[in-house]
Amino acid sequence: MSDPGRLAGVAGRGLGLLILLGLAWQVMAQGLRPQGGGFLGFIHGVDLIFHEAGHVIFGFFGEFVAVLGGSLNQVLIPAIATTAFLRTRQWASAAIALFWTGQSLTDVGVYAADGRARALPLLAEGLIHDWNYILGRLGLLGSAETVGRLIFGAGALVMLAALLLLALEVLRCWNAPSADARTR
Repeated sequence: MSDPGRLAGVAGRGLGLLILLGLAWQVMAQGLRPQGGGFLGFIHGVDLIFHEAGHVIFGFFGEFVAVLGGSLNQVLIPAIATTAFLRTRQWASAAIALFWTGQSLTDVGVYAADGRARALPLLAEGLIHDWNYILGRLGLLGSAETVGRLIFGAGALVMLAALLLLALEVLRCWNAPSADARTR
C-alpha cells in the first residue's frame, strides 16, 4: 500500500462510505418524520428544487401526471445520474448518486405518508398537497401511511445497495495492484 494514488483512492472512498453510513443512520432514525436542519435538511432543499421543477416538466401531460411529476422528477434526477456513472464505470460516483436516489425516495415516502393528515407545511398557502391529491384520485387516501412506508422502505433498500456498492469499490481499490507492480 505504498502507492500514494491508491492510498488516496482507498481513503477517499472509505471516508465517503463513513459519511454515507452516518447519513443513512440519520435518515432511518427520522423515519416518516420530516427532516429538520443540518445536512439532511440541505439535501431535502435540493430534492425540493427538483420536485418543484417536475411539476412544470410533467405539466404537459395533464393534471394528475403534473402533480405526480414532482415526486417522480425528484427521484428521476439522481437515478439518471446513477445510470450515467454506471455506464462510465465510475463506481464511487454511482454509489453516491444511488444513495441520493434512495434518500430522495425516503423523502417522497415522508410526503406520501402525510397524504391523509396533511400536517407537513407546503411552500405557500393554498397549494394542494400532492400526495393527498394522488392518493385521493387512486382511492388510496386511507392507506397513505402504508404507501409512505412502502416508498420509504424502497428508499432504504436503495440506500443499502449504494452502501454495498461503495464498500465493494473500497475493496476493489484496496486490492488493485500498486503502480510499482503494474510497471514491472
